[in-house]
Amino acid sequence: MGLLKEEYVPVADALLNSLTRDLDLFQSENHLFTSDYLAGMQNKTDELRAKETGDAFLVMQKQTTQDLYALGNDINKPIKLLNLVLKKSNIETSLGSNVLKKIKKRNFEGVLQDLKGLKEVISSQSALLISNGMKADTENVLETAFNTITAKSNEQTNFRQQRKAFTSVNKQLYSEVYQYISDVAKLGKIIFQGEQKASEYTIDNLIALVNVSKKGGTDEISKTPNS
Repeated sequence: MGLLKEEYVPVADALLNSLTRDLDLFQSENHLFTSDYLAGMQNKTDELRAKETGDAFLVMQKQTTQDLYALGNDINKPIKLLNLVLKKSNIETSLGSNVLKKIKKRNFEGVLQDLKGLKEVISSQSALLISNGMKADTENVLETAFNTITAKSNEQTNFRQQRKAFTSVNKQLYSEVYQYISDVAKLGKIIFQGEQKASEYTIDNLIALVNVSKKGGTDEISKTPNS
């Protein structure tokens, strides 16, 4: 799973908390992880935080991203219930499961694609599905979800376009913060391999915690911050 730009600061904050506690262990495995290293990571994170705080478009983009997560959560249960009915009706399709996977991966373009196909399946097999327990309003629920996710996704794209100038100017700063995140996470997972603490240095877990804490992103960044 890739880091979104708006997740750099909260993920770095979480890693800083863990690194502060575990600094002696890090330094015993790699002498470069000193108190100066910790201070450097903190300073770069604070510098990026300060710049982002003044970026109104980022604030709006973050809210739109959280709105998308919430919309994805809203259809999680209906899709799971529908999957049970599809299986009982012997209708072979992976569209429902694909929607759930893409919601988890924050791929809302993919979610919309599969939702469209799923609506078509329901429409063509409505009587059979209802006879096997599907709620009569399921098609309407998915139609509403499709429309609201489409609108919110378009809104998010608009903010992303307006943020390009900010991102370009601060590309080096994002890259430096990312390098800290990557280095700390990699070494932490090795040091605490097989222990519960390893989860504190696992990026996917940190992203999930960040989004849960926001009550729920989007410039998608895969392994390197090159956009």
